[in-house]
Formats: sequence, C-alpha cells, structure tokens
Amino acid sequence: MLNNSMHKRVLLIFLVFGLWVGVPAPAAASDGPIAVLLSDSEAAYGQQVSIFSEEIGMPVQVFNLHGDLAHDPGLKEKLFAVKPALIFALGAKAAYAAKLWTHDRQDIPVLFAMVLNWQRYKLLDGSSNIAGIAAEISPGAQFVNMTMFLPSMRRIGLIYSPLSETILSQAREAASLLGLELVAEPIDRSNDFQRAFKLLAGRIDAFWLLNDPVVYTLENMDWLENRCLKEKLFCVGQTQNLAKMGMAFTVNPDFAQIGGQVAAMARNILLHGQKPGEIGVMGPIGTQLFVNIKTAEQIGLSVSPQVLDMATSVIP
Repeated sequence: MLNNSMHKRVLLIFLVFGLWVGVPAPAAASDGPIAVLLSDSEAAYGQQVSIFSEEIGMPVQVFNLHGDLAHDPGLKEKLFAVKPALIFALGAKAAYAAKLWTHDRQDIPVLFAMVLNWQRYKLLDGSSNIAGIAAEISPGAQFVNMTMFLPSMRRIGLIYSPLSETILSQAREAASLLGLELVAEPIDRSNDFQRAFKLLAGRIDAFWLLNDPVVYTLENMDWLENRCLKEKLFCVGQTQNLAKMGMAFTVNPDFAQIGGQVAAMARNILLHGQKPGEIGVMGPIGTQLFVNIKTAEQIGLSVSPQVLDMATSVIP
C-alpha cells in the first residue's frame, strides 16, 4: 500500500504526463478527416504530405487549388462537405485560402507550412484558429551558422522592402545579441536592388539575402551571383537552389521534417485540446547547410574540414 508521500508522487506523475485515467483527453471537434489543401502541384508537396499522413494516424483527404483560387469554384464546398477536423495548408495560396474559408468557422483549426515570408500574408490577423511552421530558419540561427564559416564577420548587409519589416526587426535583435552589426538598405521596387547593393559593398563583411519578393527576382539573383564574386563578398541565401546557382552558402530548413512537425502540432490540437493561438508560428526543427566550395575559393574564403563536415551538402 502506498504511503502518503509516495501517493502524492504518483499523483504528480499522472498529472504531469497526462496519464490520469479519470480525465480523458479532449476529442477532436469533428469526426471527419484532416483536409490537406495544396497550393499547386502535388509533386511539390508530396514528401510533406506523405510523412504527415504516416505520422498523424488519422484519415487524410487531399484537395488542390492547382495554383488558382478560381480553378475550381466549388472546391471550398467540397472541402467543407467532408467536415474536416483540421486543415493542413501547404503553400501561400493554400494558407491564404484556408484563412478566408474559415473566417466564419473558427472552430476548424488550420495549420500552414511552406509559406515563404509568411508575415506578409497576415495569416494570424483576425484569426484565432491558425498556427503554422515558418519556411525560414530564424535570423539568429542563420547568423550563428554564418559565423562558423566566416569567424571574422562583424557587419552583415541586407536589402529589404516594407514586406520584410517584421523579419528585419527580428534580425536586428538577433544581431545585437551576437555582437554583430546589421547594415540594411530599404527598397520599394525590384529595380532598386542593384543600386542598394552597391551602397552596401565595401561597408560589410557578408551579405544576407532575404526571401522578400521585391528583392528576390530572377534578374536580381543572376546579377547578385556575379556581383558577389566581383566584390569577393560572402553572400548567404536561404534556398538550396541559390547554392547550386553559385552562392557561397545557404541556410534553409530541412523540409523533409516539416510533415512530422505539423503532425505533432495537429495531434496536440485534436487530441490534447491545445489551441492554435497558443502555438502561433514555430520555427522549423531541421536545418540544412549547403556550401558551394568553388565559389568559396573564388572569394578567398578558407573553409576548414571540420566546418565542411557540418554541411548537409558540399557543391563542387
């Protein structure tokens, strides 16, 4: 028979780990499936959907916008007809559609992922049913990885538009904590990118490229690749493709892990009663580092074997 002290200890364990059989976990708001809403091509999101479906342990039904909200005017009705317990939206168009469609159905939780610069879509504004996974690694984590490759780095340059003011604020705070200085040039039009970059050159040790649609255009990226080589400047992006194009270093999420991360969030909401508003937008849990060794050599960056061992991939 348990003494009083041991009884209290067992009771505490039950309460902490949610094992108290007298209090069942909250049930999902609907017995329907989880609706996975895709922005476009199923191939683009296939890995995330597959892992999510495996780990969630609940029926899943996929709906596709095919790149256009007007592609299937009846898609909203089809989705709501299955009485979804939760909507998992992949991509910016799907996330925005889910926000619009659940404006008057705040009882249906929405989780989003794979949305670059999610803040510009104001997905959380006026909604208490939405949470998600950011498509970018936090500025602080990116800066730490940058300093591993360039320990002498002190001044980081970046170009931003009004769409990235939230990220800029986070970056300033992170840089300050790390003893770094952020040198930022604002632009309102994509055509101003080259002018702004020339103002930064010679004043910075590294250039950090934001996932800002005003900044990030094919024309600007083609120009930036050559300019970084000309200036022998350590330029860092946030997508693997940029490293393949010739940028020295990129820091981006491990998108393979996002499906599992969202599945864990969905279980907390549907099985344990957690509110999306309590979750907010979380950072991705996995990080990938890509190094273009040829570019690094051309700009005079000496990368140690120990640092290269930390890279996800080294592009020759």
